[in-house]
Amino acid sequence: MRPLPPGRRGGFTLVEILLALSVLSIVLLLLLSSFTGAVRVREALSGRAREYRQIRLLLDRLGTDLMGAFASTARKESALTCREDQFSGMPAATLVFSAFQLPRTDGGRPPADVVKVRYFPRVGAGGTTIDLRREESELPFLENRIPPRETIVAEGLRGFRVELWDGAAWRKEWPPSGQVETGLPKKAAITLLDAHGEAFRREVPLFLAGQEGNVLQSGRRSPEGK
Repeated sequence: MRPLPPGRRGGFTLVEILLALSVLSIVLLLLLSSFTGAVRVREALSGRAREYRQIRLLLDRLGTDLMGAFASTARKESALTCREDQFSGMPAATLVFSAFQLPRTDGGRPPADVVKVRYFPRVGAGGTTIDLRREESELPFLENRIPPRETIVAEGLRGFRVELWDGAAWRKEWPPSGQVETGLPKKAAITLLDAHGEAFRREVPLFLAGQEGNVLQSGRRSPEGK
């Protein structure tokens, strides 16, 4: 270390201070970038988790509804119908069917074990996605019908496709041409496309297919042998 010239005190020069500040700024910038990157990753993972949860809940709900689906040859309005449209190039099916369910005892409505269910799409915000809605009508075969309840069951979808198995082929439209109007498919395949275009498919058996003639007008199955 060289001795300081006479009259000069020890300390940092201006160049040394500026250099130290530059290094400190670079370090802080790197730390900030790392932090914001971690926040973005966490937000992206949280968003994907919400999307997966929405898809799972919707497939479970659809599966439960379809497992209780029935149709009666004595009631044409009990028939299952399915039509597929295109919303801005996205497949968007409308599915309507009657189903058994556990009676609801909450609220001021009378309990009902038979409902009419309709799943139908609407164009989402911005016109680039589909929102899927579920409409439920209780006591659908009575004259004094209870007003239906409508809820949004999924948002931000890229597609909602329904395929129905008639025992020989998958159909996108139901009932097929030449088939009994109140006939049920043996199973249904539900395909959901999430906001990223990833497809999720689930096949659901319709346990009452082939029993259309054994269901009374009230919606209750007749006793065995009667």
